[in-house]
Parts: sequence; structure tokens; C-alpha cells
Amino acid sequence: MPVTIRRTLGLALVSSVALSTWAATGDARSVQNMRRTGDQQLRAAIVIPESGPFKIHNRLIANGATIAAREVNAEGAGKGLAPVRLDLSVVRVPPTASPTRLVRRLVRGSTRVLILPCNVELQESLARAAAKAGLLTLSPCNPDAKMATSLSRYWPTGAAGSAEARQLVFYAYSTYKHPKTAFLLGAAHSWYARQMTRQLRGFARRYKIKVVGEASVPAGSHDLAPLAQRIRTANPTIIFAAVPSPTIESIVTQLRNGRVTSPFFVTDGMDAAIDLKGYRNGPNNSSIEDVVFATFGFPRPGPASARFLRDYAATYGTKVPYSFPGLGYETVQILEAAARRASALTPVGLNASFVKGFTVKGSALEDTVYRGHGHRQPVTGVGIAQVIRDGYVPLFTSTSGHPTG
Repeated sequence: MPVTIRRTLGLALVSSVALSTWAATGDARSVQNMRRTGDQQLRAAIVIPESGPFKIHNRLIANGATIAAREVNAEGAGKGLAPVRLDLSVVRVPPTASPTRLVRRLVRGSTRVLILPCNVELQESLARAAAKAGLLTLSPCNPDAKMATSLSRYWPTGAAGSAEARQLVFYAYSTYKHPKTAFLLGAAHSWYARQMTRQLRGFARRYKIKVVGEASVPAGSHDLAPLAQRIRTANPTIIFAAVPSPTIESIVTQLRNGRVTSPFFVTDGMDAAIDLKGYRNGPNNSSIEDVVFATFGFPRPGPASARFLRDYAATYGTKVPYSFPGLGYETVQILEAAARRASALTPVGLNASFVKGFTVKGSALEDTVYRGHGHRQPVTGVGIAQVIRDGYVPLFTSTSGHPTG
């Protein structure tokens, strides 16, 4: 893992398995609820795509979720606590899977909690099908934060796309001394890119950065000379991109070889499977050095994060790659916290925990706060990192709010 460099940026808004209940602390109601839910089984499913540009991102989320469930179970068993058993299944589906059929199958299997896939179009349609079926739905990735206000029992667990976009635009604005112009790059035929490009455009205007051009790049493009010419003509101060890895590395390299010198600021789609070494001395004789990208945060120093990093390496034979495993880990921690507070391990009972609000102390990422009182978006962190040769350096994490309620 890279050496973490943290500093506070006050002006930035933007940041079968068994579970056990937490130790019986807190108010009497929490203790009573723990007794009610003890020894009950809660079935949950995390859906991930078998293919597509976000296949690796989603697999990493599932990996982190699995580690979290194992850790909490081991801790509870060691303390002699009554377990709330979570039957957590990882469901791999094609990107074109029928949401209705998938939800119907999960409901028949007594699934009560659905963890949505990340950053793919199936995310939205599956969330709507789950809402109709009455499931509790957790969404690690939230490019379209408005979904939380239109669906019942739907709760984001990571920062909203609007919070991330504001963080990224603000950092570019402050670092490059109020840049005047920007160019927006998206991925062709990508639901994620459409959502994030819209957010980036909106915050660029808020910071009085004029958007002088936009383009959507098809995956696998090998001739970006015309696009490089177009960007050079527009001469933007900065470039914002909502393109996932590993596609973004090729795009940056080709454009830099095409004499595009503007700095690149990329959304969280870059935060997985980055080919850090392949482009340093690759066929295009360029690199992705100094590219800045958004993340969901970084492991917090302490015993809990050390355990997460150790358990992940022992299970998957590699260090934790970037923030997506941590996002899956914290999602399960959030589910466990809701279960601890619930009067019953049903979608209705779990949803009531979120409605009232609670806080989960972060370890793989930052703390997550559900404020209750009608707020749907969690208050959590958004990170910024920078590629430095064959690694990346976390620059900072700051707290995001809930800009869409």
C-alpha cells in the first residue's frame, strides 16, 4: 500500500457468512433490540456483473464485504455475543440480466437485503425492481444521488456522485489558481459517465470554469489524434474525465502523445485496476504520472484498519488495491449497525434504523453518519489521490455532506 499523506482541507465539502451483533453498549433500546434479533438469520445478496468496464470494481467491493462479515463474526464469537447470522451471497450476473427476474429469484430465496452493483446501468433498474419487491437496498456507488429520494428503503453507503464531483472540481480550482476553462471527457455508452459528466459540468459552472468542449470516447479507441487536435484548439486549462480504468490510462497516454498538456482530473472510475507501470515506457512512450483521481477514501490508521489490510492480503493474496474493497467492507459494517438497532431483521425493521440515524466508525474508510430527520445521503469521506510513477499518493480526505437531501 502507498504511504498515506493526510491533511485537512476545510473548504472542501466533498468525501454461506455469519455476522455478530456489536457489544451491548449504547442505550437500553439498542440492548433490547439486540436481544430481539439475536440468533435470527438475515439473508443478503450482493450483485456484481460478470463482465463490462466495472467488472473489477465490483469484484473488489464483494471481496471487501466478505472480509468485513468474517471479521465481525469472529469478534462476536470471541466475546460470546448472540449472533445475528448473515447469509451473504455473491450473485454474479451478465450486465443485461433481467432486474425483475433476478429480484424475484432473490425474494423466493428469502433475501431481505440487496447490495447493488456499482456504476453500471443495471444498478438503477435493479434498485427500482427491489423497491417494488419491498427489499432493503444498499448502494455502495451513487453517481445519481437523486435515486435516494425517489425509492423506498434505498440507502447509499458511499459518497454521492455530486459530492465527489464537487471535491474534484474544488481541488482543481484551488490547485490551479482559479482555472478559466475545462474540457469534459466521458466514456461512450456509459450510464456512469453520463451521470458523472453532468455533475462535473454543474460544479464547473458553479466555480465559474467555462466548459469549452466535451467528448465521449469509445472503449478500445486507438486513434485519438482528431480528439487531441480538438482539445488543443479549445486549449482548456484543465481536463475532467469520467472514464474507468483501464481505459483511462490509454486515453491519457494517447492525448499526451498528441501534445495535450492540460492536467487531468478523473473520477473514482479510475480507482481500480490502474496500469501504473504499463504506460511509463510503453508503446506510446508516455505515462499517466501526475493524473489526479477521486476515491472513496483510505484506510484509517489503527488496529481495525491494520486487521482489514492483513485479512484481505491473507484471503486474496494481494494488498488492498485502492478504495473499492474498503467500500464493500464499510457497506457490511453499516448493515451490521442497522441490524443491531433494528427491532426486527426485516426490510421494514432495518429501514427504521436508517430513518432514525446512526454512526459507524470507519476503519477501511472514513466514518459514516446517517443523520436521520429525512436526510438520505450519508455523511462520509471523499478522497483525492495522485499518480506518482509506479504508485499513487493519497493527498487528503475531507467530509462530504448530503447536497441532494
